[in-house]
Amino acid sequence: MSDVSAFMKELKQRFSRWYNKTMGRFGTLWAERFTSVVVEDSAAALRTVAAYIDLNPIRAGLVEDPKDYRFCGYAAALTGATTIRQGLMSFLEPADWGKAAAQYRMVLFVAAGSANRSDKAVLDPQTIRAELARGGELSLGQVLRLRVRHMTDGVVLGSKDFVNEMFTRHRDRFSVRRKDGARPIRGVPLPGICVMRDLRVDAIG
Repeated sequence: MSDVSAFMKELKQRFSRWYNKTMGRFGTLWAERFTSVVVEDSAAALRTVAAYIDLNPIRAGLVEDPKDYRFCGYAAALTGATTIRQGLMSFLEPADWGKAAAQYRMVLFVAAGSANRSDKAVLDPQTIRAELARGGELSLGQVLRLRVRHMTDGVVLGSKDFVNEMFTRHRDRFSVRRKDGARPIRGVPLPGICVMRDLRVDAIG
């Protein structure tokens, strides 16, 4: 099945039927349609999106360390999943998994202010937002511990040239008044990363 929309529709319908039957309930299970973003095939864009996804259980308060959430790619890679290791290494510099894993953990965990050190406190979302408002410098991982709507609603994510290329390719879908596609990610310091949609309200959660 090559159409992701058709795949997700079938998956969610089947799961809903199974869940409703199992739990003795009826009605809609999913609140809304899934969202998708076109991501540039570049190290910076892929690393950013991968880290954002692997930090989902942190934002949800399920675990304090993404390695402890067995349903995420990072945890699977650490337990030996070869395909996922190869995927992570495709946008990390080291060719050796041990070094690549350490580099990726720094992306995820410098975020917490605890690069492999449990004696340092994790920054909470309120502290991160306050620091951003003051213009303080934060690591990629710290920023990605917030819910960043650009990751789900930005439409296209990547370098300025990539986003503009996608804009040109689909020019007929935009207003004639719009001159280009690339928009900076407001309030979030992600150098070199742009999106198609300029989110002005509740861009950071």
